Amino acid sequence: MHRPNNVLGKGYKTGVPPVTGMSPVSCGFFDTRPKVSRDFVFGRDDVINEVERLLNSGFWPVILGPRRVGKTTVMRVVINELGGIYIDVSTIMGLKGLGLRLIDEVKRLNIRVKLNLAMLQLDIERRPMVIIEGLIRELGDVVIGIDEVQNIISPKLPSLLSVAYNESRVRFIFSGSLVGTTRLIMKSPESLGRPLIRFELRPFTREQSIEFLRISSRNCGINISDIEIENAVNEFDGIVGWLTYYGSLRSSGKSHPEAMEALRSIAREVIKDELSKLGRYELVTYRALATLSRARWIEIKRLAESLIGHSIDDKTFTTGLKALVNMYMVREVERGIYEVIDGYMARLVREYGV
Repeated sequence: MHRPNNVLGKGYKTGVPPVTGMSPVSCGFFDTRPKVSRDFVFGRDDVINEVERLLNSGFWPVILGPRRVGKTTVMRVVINELGGIYIDVSTIMGLKGLGLRLIDEVKRLNIRVKLNLAMLQLDIERRPMVIIEGLIRELGDVVIGIDEVQNIISPKLPSLLSVAYNESRVRFIFSGSLVGTTRLIMKSPESLGRPLIRFELRPFTREQSIEFLRISSRNCGINISDIEIENAVNEFDGIVGWLTYYGSLRSSGKSHPEAMEALRSIAREVIKDELSKLGRYELVTYRALATLSRARWIEIKRLAESLIGHSIDDKTFTTGLKALVNMYMVREVERGIYEVIDGYMARLVREYGV
């Protein structure tokens, strides 16, 4: 098999939209797109090295964590360094979409296989499982990264991955924004022996956030004062995506107040879209906890009932709260005590009701 050199996919995936109305940012540290070179990645070297070590040892890493903490960047860097195939499935559902995206990438990267890819594209509608299995067997020793794997809603996915593990040399790396992503991959008996290793990416600590803005602004030739860095760090709560976006706006020539206001406006639209995907009780529960920041189960429930205007039975409320935990929007810090993960998102929900 011909090993690809260029692993950059079409377009990009990120937790925030591209910066508009300003000159492109030439500094890689503050590029809002997922990085493909570790030269511009801060604070994730150990994770990247460990993921690559595991892949080279035959394990399949699963990178988990909240939105905007750099899961896609870690995956893209690993794929770039090992020479593999990156597939973003955040906008597709089912095996057919996965198969078509895989065929497109094999063609784009000019990977030589003894198959007629045009015929596979025509045939995948009828036999997606068979087509993908055949292509995976043919690919040989290559790494395939599947980003946001929880979007592939198919009961056949675990069986497909079992065939890949037992009958091919392909190695997989996955990312997901659900705590239960690993269980989705391993929910069939055939997959119980698969060597999956979980990695959980967390937001930066306060110290990491300060260091990130200081080092990145210095390398980018941008003058951001210590007071401005402190203010930004206090606002963005360690979420790498918001910190990077702030730096990108400063790189465009905006002052600190202008960058903060511009990001607030953009973030409101991003958050509004994310909240629109929640169920009724998930949404009111998140709004309640966003108001409280950290609270006990009963306190969150009482405020949620006040916001929605009627009582919520315990089972329904608990189900909604657990769904938010599974989506990495909320975490249980102690038994029965919860807090929001993205403090900036919670503040915007409190202030603007987005």
